[in-house]
Amino acid sequence: MTIPPAQPTQPTQPNKPAWAADLAVLGALCLLAFAVHGSALQGFWRWDDGQHLFFLGLYSPWSVFLDPQVTRTVSGNQFAPWNLFVYQVNHALFGLNPLPYYVHHLLSLVGAAGALYLLLRRWLGRWQALVPAALLLIGAPAVHMAQQLMVGHYLDGMLFACLGLWAYVHAVQKAQWRWALLAAGFYLLSTLCKEVYVPWIALYLLLPLPAGSPRGWARWRFAGPALAVALAYAALRIAVFSGVGGYHRHALDSWRAVLAFAGELARVLTDGLLGTGVLGVAAGALCLACAVAGVLAQPAPARPRMLVGLGAATVVVVFPLLFAVQDYADWMVYTRFLWVPWAAACVLWSLKWPAPLARWKTAALLVFVAAAAQQSLAQRAHDRPIDAMFEAHYAFAMQPPAGQILAPFEFFSPISMTSMIMNANAAQWILEPGKPHARPALLRAAPADAAERARIRVWSEKCLCLVPLTSLPPGQQDDAVRSHLVNAGAVLQLGKPLPPMAHGYAGSIDEITVVGRQVHLSGWTPTIGTGRKLVITGLPPEAQARLDELVSTERPDVVQAYRRPDMLLSGFRARLSFADEASAQAGSKALCALFPGQLTGQEHQFLLLPVQGRQLCNEALIPEATRLASGDGP
Repeated sequence: MTIPPAQPTQPTQPNKPAWAADLAVLGALCLLAFAVHGSALQGFWRWDDGQHLFFLGLYSPWSVFLDPQVTRTVSGNQFAPWNLFVYQVNHALFGLNPLPYYVHHLLSLVGAAGALYLLLRRWLGRWQALVPAALLLIGAPAVHMAQQLMVGHYLDGMLFACLGLWAYVHAVQKAQWRWALLAAGFYLLSTLCKEVYVPWIALYLLLPLPAGSPRGWARWRFAGPALAVALAYAALRIAVFSGVGGYHRHALDSWRAVLAFAGELARVLTDGLLGTGVLGVAAGALCLACAVAGVLAQPAPARPRMLVGLGAATVVVVFPLLFAVQDYADWMVYTRFLWVPWAAACVLWSLKWPAPLARWKTAALLVFVAAAAQQSLAQRAHDRPIDAMFEAHYAFAMQPPAGQILAPFEFFSPISMTSMIMNANAAQWILEPGKPHARPALLRAAPADAAERARIRVWSEKCLCLVPLTSLPPGQQDDAVRSHLVNAGAVLQLGKPLPPMAHGYAGSIDEITVVGRQVHLSGWTPTIGTGRKLVITGLPPEAQARLDELVSTERPDVVQAYRRPDMLLSGFRARLSFADEASAQAGSKALCALFPGQLTGQEHQFLLLPVQGRQLCNEALIPEATRLASGDGP
């Protein structure tokens, strides 16, 4: 984010304490947040809530910070232990009632805006500091994130990051180490929330300080504790995850990719924050003009410091996006990635403009606000049906209607929705052991007759609800059943070490053969009926692999072993294609295969396939629980 240059603060009334007025501003921000995002209070469980609920029943609150195995499990290969900790705090206070979770969530959003306001007050007058804080609450990222409990750590991270800088400025101005240590503590908390706050250390070292603050070594020494935290964090992160990689490889694999990345970044920021139309493009151009005007408004000797500060802000904004700006089909699904860039864009409008241009600033700000409001409305319209879809599926899984069968609508992948809602169902068994809980019935085989067909429920985008399968036209009914019961697979190129995501081993890959650029697999999974979901992983991110074929084969031996005729088609044959023969050979030795369980008691679990009798890919196994045994569920 961009920190404005030093400007004289507005004088306060001698008979009115400054803190009282600032407290009133924070109250106004709270009212604004609940007015704009209050609909979240009617929300149920959504998105990844089921996974987090399941994990909080398995792991003690401190193990997510102190046990590297647990940290890897709950955060994949991103260092964000605070995320599950928020759920653990909420559950300790509120049980499984989602309403107070959302109240806490909106208060975290208010806290982020309030901390930004308090930070900017070190440079600006009250109303100047209020504008960016208010803009932060009405932008598309806030609209998107207010409805998702799973992003609470982003909001808390902003709170801690801003408070850290606020305390650091105090340390420099007062020349007191206690403030520097407090700043380092807040910075540490922000890094535990989300990795996007790690680059904020650049602001400690390079941001322009308020007028009268010490410069040079006198200011940098008070950044020492926070810098020590950053270095320790880097070492810890590498140790926990055996490297610096993330979910995706970075966008700059060569210098030739710089221009392409810069163009894609500009498009993502403009489209995601301000919209794709003429109004959005104009508002984006005005943001650049605002930064230029802010530099020109400074006295000539201060301009280099201002440019250095803008450079530090650019690092804060751009560096995390090196690992996020990919070829996503729908960027509005990932608007949370633009939370910090949005904060930076908001702060730009607190910069002073040169006197000849000052009268145009209000008009430019109105254009910016209009574009932001338009994009926020578009974001709300985009997210509302998705939120409703998740709520309907979670409600079915956690309070299964008697006699009904669910054909889940798989949103992200062929296994995502089923896994999340069954995690939530399993969480109830662990977290509320004294209460009776039913297991939802999921569609596993084609309906045998009209009566069974009438029991099936599917998602409808028309009513944003689950409807009887028989309410669809006959052709659509057959398509809905067929699409749910077909084999589906994907190649998930996470590399190694794999994030822990499997509960155990089952089935088998009996044979692996390499034919040129192709790898052929055959084996079986404990699958009911005709459909199978399979994920191939363990391949390095740079491997160019795809799953070309996944077909079912008959396994009478499995039927005999399990004494279940509905497992006759539990066998499979798969074919993967690689870029070249060397990649195929390497992939055949590195691949792992996971699938979601279907047998009773395994519906919420991912399972690993042993490879030719060998239990490989052990790093993908979820560690044993530190509070409750994983077998205490259904």
